[in-house]
Amino acid sequence: MIKKNSNKISGWIILDKQSGITSRQAVSKISKIFKLKKVGHGGTLDPLATGILPIALGEATKLISFIQNKKKKYSFTIKWGEATDTDDIEGIILKKSNSRPNKKEIQSALQSFIGKIYQIPPSFSAIKINGERSYNLARKNLAVRHKPRQVEIFKFNLKKIVNIDCAEFEVICGKGTYVRSLARDLAEKLNTIGHVIKLRRNFVGNFDEKDTIFIDFSEEIIHSPSFLKKIKPIEKVLDDIPALFLTETEATKIRQGQKNTLDSFKFHYNLIKEYPNYKKFERIYTISDSKIIALIEIDEGIVKPKRVINY
Repeated sequence: MIKKNSNKISGWIILDKQSGITSRQAVSKISKIFKLKKVGHGGTLDPLATGILPIALGEATKLISFIQNKKKKYSFTIKWGEATDTDDIEGIILKKSNSRPNKKEIQSALQSFIGKIYQIPPSFSAIKINGERSYNLARKNLAVRHKPRQVEIFKFNLKKIVNIDCAEFEVICGKGTYVRSLARDLAEKLNTIGHVIKLRRNFVGNFDEKDTIFIDFSEEIIHSPSFLKKIKPIEKVLDDIPALFLTETEATKIRQGQKNTLDSFKFHYNLIKEYPNYKKFERIYTISDSKIIALIEIDEGIVKPKRVINY
């Protein structure tokens, strides 16, 4: 459900981020436009990158972790033969190579990146080291070397050979994947070097380009009915999680933070019928009158409110 009264809007803006603006700047601008304190985003996009940046408004911020865990798709272009300190076009060129891979070599190398792999995040990233952002340390010319992190790559395809120096790719990946690291490592696998010169995020979970809003960040947008219609409901990110339907009396107990036995809920058998393995779900959400009430956890037949949604 979307709440639109005064400055208490709750829901998701699926921003089509422009190149040149950081994810944090986008959040700050939207927070100012809507006069909201609770605003966040569902996964950082590099300043260079364009595309889908889910922005959580109000109570939707309680569900950011769900969108961050979703699969993401990127399309990007690698330029061969040049390595930069940022692993993208915005960095300083560190070294060059005359080696260029051909189509057959690229397609063969891609197979080794499918599945769970380890990658080292770029020095210029938002990861914190002893409380300070990695990119701030890198800008001070301080040595930054991150530990390898496991990520998952579901698909990695060559879209087009642009010319001898450039090739276009698309990847579907899991949480925490750095496309710049992927490009860097692919180039190394191909016995050359390279960096990203173009990057776009095509989808995050079930949010794709048809859901996006392009914002020029003028404050007049808040008065546009067509704009407000594009705000997605809070629970949109939970479409793949089973719902337990409650009566208003039952929902009130959950709102108050009370624990209850699953058997005490009138409609719990609907859940069991539709999801026979429901106990395997760590979290489900409850709704009443089409409103999301809370995220809950079922533990040995006890329903525990984990995060209550306030309207």
